[in-house]
Amino acid sequence: MRSRKATISTFLAVVALSSATACSSGDSGSGGGSDSGGGGSSAAEKEVEQYLSPPDGIPVDQPVGTCPAEGKTIIVTENPQAVTRKTNDGLEVGAKLLGWTVIRQEVGSGPEDPQKALDAALDQSPDAVLVSGNPSATFRAQLDRATQLGIPVLMSDNGEPVGTTGTTTTIGLDDFEQTGLWGKMNADYAAAQGAKNVLVVDLSLYPILHAWTEGVVDEMKEISPDTETSVLDAQITDLVAGEIPNKIVSEIQRNPDIDWVLLSLGDMTTGLDAALRAASLTDQVSIGGESASTANVSALQDSTEDAWTGFAAEIHGMYRIDALARLFGGEDPTKVDYSQLPTQLLTPDNIGDAPLDSEGYYLGVEDYSSHFEDIWKANC
Repeated sequence: MRSRKATISTFLAVVALSSATACSSGDSGSGGGSDSGGGGSSAAEKEVEQYLSPPDGIPVDQPVGTCPAEGKTIIVTENPQAVTRKTNDGLEVGAKLLGWTVIRQEVGSGPEDPQKALDAALDQSPDAVLVSGNPSATFRAQLDRATQLGIPVLMSDNGEPVGTTGTTTTIGLDDFEQTGLWGKMNADYAAAQGAKNVLVVDLSLYPILHAWTEGVVDEMKEISPDTETSVLDAQITDLVAGEIPNKIVSEIQRNPDIDWVLLSLGDMTTGLDAALRAASLTDQVSIGGESASTANVSALQDSTEDAWTGFAAEIHGMYRIDALARLFGGEDPTKVDYSQLPTQLLTPDNIGDAPLDSEGYYLGVEDYSSHFEDIWKANC
């Protein structure tokens, strides 16, 4: 993870997290580290305190230069993860505010499906295409084609430097610093709870998720060097087929010392509780990770899971609309810092005060749409 100390400083300044009361200790969560009776790192406990309060604002707040034109049609490629669909829900909220139409182009789980989805989007001659997650090298032929057709492509969530090549613009949304910080937050919490042996579940196909894994591993080495860590690199086919829970159980059975499981995506936990129960492992491990799903939020409310980072998915979608509004208006969206989302660490102790929507997804900031409407319509 690059420039960790600078990243943390920026994050704290942006979201103005205040110190909370002491970090949650032994009486929350599903087992393992949470019920170990203490013994956590005091340095980790101090780190955790700063991540527990809800954010008080949205970092992107500068008005667009011109009133956005209505009538645009944009296509967004959509991966099968639920969190991606939630992001695109926010994207549609933003598009509706501007009088735009959004078409979702589904991406399959095959190795060439991302390229096929982008080609299919270009075939429809939209005003712009949005692509996230995969590195630009994956789409070399498609991005060249987009330039030939004169169709703007906005790329994000791949950890690549911001910039423009041909008609492709890459913004720093959900970059390595953001996801690496989430990994640090997860590691700090597990260490504060006395974790002895942590299994980290990666999905390295997506560079930003691998950056989260590196954030966990690097921080654990620094904050709690006696804690053992191991990495299980899952595949997208494992996620789609629901095989990740069984792979986790197998890892724990091979290494019974594992007392924490941290996952790079909340959607990975679908079926995990049942798999752990079937193997009589429920009380052995604590569960947490990055980008809480509604199921993870419910588990925190029930104190059956332990610590998740809040991913403001709908604001994430609004950031992408904001970048397009600037691009269509002749501005350079790479001059806007999209690298930080409002976020916090969610635990059984603070989930009751966390900003959630009616479905249980983490909002980050309530009434976020009014914030963006103000900055988009300031010059109308």
